[in-house]
Amino acid sequence: MQLDSEVSKRIREIRISKGMSQEMLAQKADINSNFLGRVERGVSSNLQLKTLDKIISALEIDYPTFFSFNIETADKKTRIMNKLSLSSQQDEILDVIDSILDIEKNN
Repeated sequence: MQLDSEVSKRIREIRISKGMSQEMLAQKADINSNFLGRVERGVSSNLQLKTLDKIISALEIDYPTFFSFNIETADKKTRIMNKLSLSSQQDEILDVIDSILDIEKNN
């Protein structure tokens, strides 16, 4: 999974957890709601840093909190791999772990 798709998912995840509609977030961030929808769906790869900054500010969180998903996912993978200690099958196991983590995020 690429970082841009993780960022898209993270924006949507936090927006929903805060009970905000796309329109509410777009208005608060002073961006077009159609553009925000494309960003959340991962359709628009033209997300500039200043726009991401507006979105993060409108979500009322800081950058470390926003980007913590990468740390949490990496920590989960590391803990699981350390428990399994199956170096010959690590790539296959990592694929399974990625699938499980994707399922957790969607539930």
